[in-house]
Amino acid sequence: MSWNLLFVLLIGFVVLILLSPVFKSTWPFSTFYRNVFQPFLVDDQKYRWKFHLVPLFYTSIYLYLVYTYHMRVESTIKNELFLLERILIVPIIILPPVALGILAMVSRAEDSKDHKSGSTEEYPYDYLLYYPAIKCSTCRIVKPARSKHCSICNRCVLVADHHCIWINNCIGKGNYLQFYLFLISNIFSMCYAFLRLWYISLNSTSTLPRAVLTLTILCGCFTIICAIFTYLQLAIVKEGMTTNEQDKWYTIQEYMREGKLVRSLDDDCPSWFFKCTEQKDDAAEPLQDQHVTFYSTNAYDHKHYNLTHYITIKDASEIPNIYDKGTFLANLTDLI
Repeated sequence: MSWNLLFVLLIGFVVLILLSPVFKSTWPFSTFYRNVFQPFLVDDQKYRWKFHLVPLFYTSIYLYLVYTYHMRVESTIKNELFLLERILIVPIIILPPVALGILAMVSRAEDSKDHKSGSTEEYPYDYLLYYPAIKCSTCRIVKPARSKHCSICNRCVLVADHHCIWINNCIGKGNYLQFYLFLISNIFSMCYAFLRLWYISLNSTSTLPRAVLTLTILCGCFTIICAIFTYLQLAIVKEGMTTNEQDKWYTIQEYMREGKLVRSLDDDCPSWFFKCTEQKDDAAEPLQDQHVTFYSTNAYDHKHYNLTHYITIKDASEIPNIYDKGTFLANLTDLI
């Protein structure tokens, strides 16, 4: 009965989360939106202890898996394990995710104020995604190329990728290695546990307790989840970009697909622009008489430009990514 009640409450909570932004002016959604949704899911400055909940959730799950193995599973499969596994391999696969998780959590990425000498000048501005002389409205410091302000950490992170909720830390220049090692250690540990338990279950001549099946399924599911997430992270590295830049590139290519991305051939203005055709009040006006205005890809530049010499970009190969070193290994080495 208690589990059924918990399930109903969980479903109700999910429904409130999904519907409260839509019906935020209607009671009871308005109360939930004002007191729960807004401060917990939108406002980064309220209840800052909430950012520790996900790391605690991850830690709880991992400790539960370790507890299940030692208290309910190990004694039943002890004879199926090699001596080397029991005294060496099992401890080795259990400890790294915890140690590397803590390391990734406490390793701060470099930022615009706290960084090694030369870090802020390491990457040039490409005049497509990043422009010089742009000040962060919060830090009041010129933003280096490839940096991003994190509202949770309240700093401009260099070579910013994303704020990882699992370790409550920004991933950027200075802690990419710790982050990737944390991901890989989770995959290796979960995958080894899943394959070994699966093999033992298939070849066991006796009936194994339900805890073995539970642990096998959980380790298998977490292996898939960690592997998919790690693959997506490394696929971005292969393209010579970060998660933050991936969103920017998507916007750029969307404009290209719509025929609105142009490159100026004039020497006295920036290179890349969005073309905007403004519809005048007279609906019957011929198309050729409509006014065309150009806006810089610099989000901080709100000026209108009138270009006379430009080309419309029609293929992604015409858009250079100066941060792509050409190969996955070169890009990975550059980050770590």
